[in-house]
Amino acid sequence: MEMFAQNALLLCPGSSIAGFQNIEFGLPIKLMKGALVVRIESKIQTKSGNAILVNSRIVSDLVNSRGEIFGEPRIHHTGVVRLIKSGENVSQFLEKEIKEMPAVGLPIDEELLEHPSFIYLRYFHGPRFQSHGGVLKGVGDLENPGLDGIALMRHQLPNSELFAQEASGEAILLESLPMIFEAAFQNSGLLGMEFFKFSSLPVGIEWSTILRVPEKGEKLRLRSLLINQDENGVATYNVTVFGEDDSPVVALKNLKLKSMAPIPESQQFTFKR
Repeated sequence: MEMFAQNALLLCPGSSIAGFQNIEFGLPIKLMKGALVVRIESKIQTKSGNAILVNSRIVSDLVNSRGEIFGEPRIHHTGVVRLIKSGENVSQFLEKEIKEMPAVGLPIDEELLEHPSFIYLRYFHGPRFQSHGGVLKGVGDLENPGLDGIALMRHQLPNSELFAQEASGEAILLESLPMIFEAAFQNSGLLGMEFFKFSSLPVGIEWSTILRVPEKGEKLRLRSLLINQDENGVATYNVTVFGEDDSPVVALKNLKLKSMAPIPESQQFTFKR
């Protein structure tokens, strides 16, 4: 998604990221034998007022043993980047975005119920990429369950230097707040672990918005609500991330996670609601 965002901004200079829609995580990018070259392909879909939609996809070529490219390129991930032209009055646009946000309620602001170590045991991420800062509380009820947690920004991670340039003091700007999205994936995944006893991976996002860039020292809270699960093991969630002043930062509508493997009985859990 970050690659989609950066490529779309190169295609449409003078714009800012408003969000995404119709994201589909398809074929994983796996490094099996040496390097794999992937391409980001972007094409403007529509322009309407100060809003722009950019179709995006990640592809790679099939290469035989002689290094020759053959067949059609593999499509890994696809989606649409939503842009807004910079420097214009965006009040009406933001008002529309807020109306489109899923109604999940406001996450609580209390002491942590479970610390990040609880999450490390259940995800393959190490602390370097662990953007979930801990569980605040299980919310809702058995019919409409939810989970409140803490979302960490890049500079709040246990190891905040994710790029070599950062180790030498150079600031790296990421356009789409990817660590906040990762926290939304993990918070929803924890909720799925609780109810389905399976670990899961994201397979799509119907719609999302990025309303603002948080302040550097801001504490972000998020809430995930489980909407349903289909017969293929794909569960749907709505997620919203809020800042310290209870103003929304990021929202995801119809985030889809697919159950992949059962979690060991020793790692199963239930939050009191």
